[in-house]
This record gives sequence, structure tokens and C-alpha cells, in this order.
Amino acid sequence: MKIKTNMIRRFICAVLLAAIVLPVMPVQAKKSKNYWPKLSEEITAGAALLMDVDTGTILYKKNIDQAYYPASITKILTTLLAVENSKMDEVVTFSQDSIYKTEGSSIWRDIGEVMTMEQCLYAVMLESANECAYAVAEHISGSVEKFVKMMNEKAKELGCKSSKFRNPHGLPDDKHYLTAYDMALIARAAYENETFRLICGTKRYTIPPTNKHSDPTYLVNHHKMLYPRETAAYLYDYCTGGKTGYTNAAGNTLVTYAQKDGMTLLSVILNGSSPQYWKETRALFEFGFENFNLCNVSENFEADENYDEKKYDTLNTNDPYAQIDTQAKIILPKTVNFSKASMEISYEDLPEDVLAQLNYTYGKRKVGTANIVRTHTLIDKNDTSAAITADDQTTDTSQTEAATNENSTVNTSDTESKTNFDQDEAKKLGEESKNSKNSEGLMDKLKNLDIVAKIKEFDFREFVSNIVNWFKNLKFEFSLQSVIIIGGILLGIVLIILFKVLYERSYLIRQKLANYRNRKRAQKQYTIIRDTRRTRRGRRWRR
Repeated sequence: MKIKTNMIRRFICAVLLAAIVLPVMPVQAKKSKNYWPKLSEEITAGAALLMDVDTGTILYKKNIDQAYYPASITKILTTLLAVENSKMDEVVTFSQDSIYKTEGSSIWRDIGEVMTMEQCLYAVMLESANECAYAVAEHISGSVEKFVKMMNEKAKELGCKSSKFRNPHGLPDDKHYLTAYDMALIARAAYENETFRLICGTKRYTIPPTNKHSDPTYLVNHHKMLYPRETAAYLYDYCTGGKTGYTNAAGNTLVTYAQKDGMTLLSVILNGSSPQYWKETRALFEFGFENFNLCNVSENFEADENYDEKKYDTLNTNDPYAQIDTQAKIILPKTVNFSKASMEISYEDLPEDVLAQLNYTYGKRKVGTANIVRTHTLIDKNDTSAAITADDQTTDTSQTEAATNENSTVNTSDTESKTNFDQDEAKKLGEESKNSKNSEGLMDKLKNLDIVAKIKEFDFREFVSNIVNWFKNLKFEFSLQSVIIIGGILLGIVLIILFKVLYERSYLIRQKLANYRNRKRAQKQYTIIRDTRRTRRGRRWRR
């Protein structure tokens, strides 16, 4: 009885425990066809965005179309315009307006001070120097007003629709605002420029003495995820650059770039607060790198079972005239296969050398594009004509086969008898050819080859025209490396010829070479005599 009561008690306890625990346990929902990862951390900033630089796909967004004051991240657009419209060694002179019409962060320049454009842009991006941004704007456009017009035109060109710029530095202005999405478009375009990438990813820079400062000016990057200016608590190993900003009206603003495993992401924070916006930027990057993956379009497209190259290109033996850009990629969640993405072909607003564009979407999200580009493969006219004649021959043969099939039903008996007779005659001819093989002369072989007829058919003019066309279509593409190699080879040939001429004409050179050979020969004889003497002494000593 005690055993039964214990079993009953255990059963009741198990039922009660299941009734308590099961409702509390989370139920995993089945992933939908358009599954997209969600960020678990809470973003306290007014607006936030995470974008993949390669594809332009938005991985996370919060209030990305709401306008905020940008503060100093405005300088990203200023630097982009400066890089595109000037050379780094151009001389920038600081005017009175650049010194007295700016405030806030600066490197304390003087009126009439001279610096290069490169030095000014490092001061703009690293130390967020407002007077340098003002001087750069004046240097490029002649006035700040004209430069501001360039800024708004560039923003519109990049696709910005809800932003407006009134100055090159981001100091407070009620009519100076932007959205997180527009800022991401500007930041992505800027990062495609190699000079901009170099400047924004620099940790330290030194401006040498100028005409107004006898000592060098040391610059350090204000971005704490890249350089530990005040603390190392927010350093991020994968950070490759960015720009900070702050005003009372804008709060903390931040644009950051990060790269990991071949994927480059950028984040935008508007109306943030310190130090949360550093932590939230890190959380955005970790969310992106852990949940998403880049897929190469050309590799996955060729691996698709539905695409059969032989089916569409049976006669072509040359390189393809067009192909999918080998660098094109799309971004998808790591748990989603490439085949789940939808593709549409577009022929509008195409760049040069682009025949069409493949637009990929997953659900309602754009995940990337791939261009079908020209390969600049030369098409041989003879190949095309040969292909056409081959097609004509196949059609002719098909028609003749059809005609013979119709007549074959009528003359079957006659053809059978003829084939039997032909087989017998072929056997006799074969035996006769075997017996007379050894006696066959050279003239008989030439007659069988019919060389004279082939020579008559040869068209010399067509042969020459083909050679001329080949030279016309021949293209030479010289790179710097090939020019250096060819120049080195030519220089070596010239030196060899020069040495040979000098050697033949100069008695002094021949005499020195002869003396050098005699010394080497004497030295060799001496070493032989010395070695033989040592061996003899060794033998005597052993005895």
C-alpha cells in the first residue's frame, strides 16, 4: 500500500509541475517565408539605422524618415564634396569669416594662415574643426552660400528627399536638418571614395608648422570606437572609421563604419544620449554581423538548377558577350537560402557598359542588385556567318530528310536490292585496293587529294582582308605593370647592346677583363697547389 501511495504522490507532483512550467516556457514560433531577424536590445536614440554598404540594404531601422538636427556629422558631406572637387595638395587660406563666423570645436587657426586641403580635411574629420570646414567651403566654391547649394544638389543626386543643409559644419540652424535614411545614403556614397575612407579611418595625424604656427598641431580622432581619446571602454575591433557630432539641440549624433568577414556595415544614430549611443551602435553591429550573410550573385546564379547554359547557348564556343558582375552581392539572413530571394530585370537608368540590372528582393525588402555587364569580347564575323550557314545546312538537311522519308516508303524494295549490290561492289573494291596499295604511286595520291582544285578555290584577297580585319580588331590594353615590364626589357636590351659595342671598341675594357680572367685562373691554380701540399703533409704526418 505504501508503494502505491508513493507512486500516486509522484504522479500528482509531476502533473502539477507540468501545469506550472509549461505555460511559462516560451513557445518557438515557426519562421515565416519572409523571416527577418529582430534586434533584442532597445534603442533609446530618436532615430537609428543599420545598413549594408555593399548592397544598400537596411538591416535595422527606427524613425529613419523623421528629421533631426545632424550637428557635426554634416562634415561627412562637406568632406565628400571637397575630395571630389579638389586636389589634396591645394593651398587653403583662412579668411576672417572662417575664424570669426564659427564657434565650438576648432584647432585655433589664424587669419591668413595657410594649410593644404589634406591637412584641412584631417582637421575636419578628426578634430571636427569648424573653421577648417568653413575655409574648405570658401576655397571650393568661393563662398559658403555657393557651397551650401552644392551640398543640397549632391544630397538630391544621392536620393535624399527629407534633408536640407544651410552650412558646411553643422552648427545650430533651424533650417538645417536631415533624416537617418538620408544620412545613410550620404555616408554610403562617401565610403565608396578611397580618399574619404583613408581620412575617416585615421586615428592620429600631425599638421606640420605653418606660416602662423611654429609648432606642429597634433590631431586625434574623436570617435571612441576607433581611438581611445578619453577612455578605451567603447573600442570596437571591427570599427573602420566614422564621425561624431553634438549640439544641445541635436543631442549626440554618430555615423560609424565597421567591417568583418568581408561585410561592411554603417550605422547612424540621431538624437542620442551619452554613453548609450556608443553601446547602441555596438549592439547594432553585433546584430548585423551575427544574423546576416552576403551571397555572391554570379556564383549562386550559375549553381541554380533551373539555369542551363547548354540549353541557351549550344553553338557558342567563344567567351560570353555579357555576364553577371562577379562582385555583385545580396544580403540575406543566415538561415535563408539564396533561392528564396525574388529577382526582377530592369532596363531603366543603366550605367555605361551595363545591359540590364537584376533587382533582388526578399519579402518586401530590397536586398541588393546585380548588373549584367559587357565583357568587351570581340565577335568574329566569320564565326557568325559560319553559325548562320550551319543553321541553313541543318534546315536543308532536315527538308531533304523529310523528302527522302516520303519516297522511302515507295522504293523500299529497289533500295534494298541496290544496297546489297553496292555492298558487294564495295567488298571487291576494298580487296583490290588492298592488293594495289603497295603499287600506288605519288601522282595517284596527289590526284586523290585534289590539291589543284583546292588551290584554285583559294581566294587570296579574302585571306588578306581577314588578316587586315584581325589587326584592326586587335586591342592593346596597357597597365602600369605591363609598361614597367616592357620598359625594363627594352632597357636591358639597350644596356646589352651598349656593353657589346663598348667591349668591341674599347681596348681598356678588354684588357681589364683579360686581367680579371688571369687572376681567377692563377688563384685557382694556387688553391690546387696548396691543397695538394696539405694532403702530402698529412700523409707524411700519418706515417
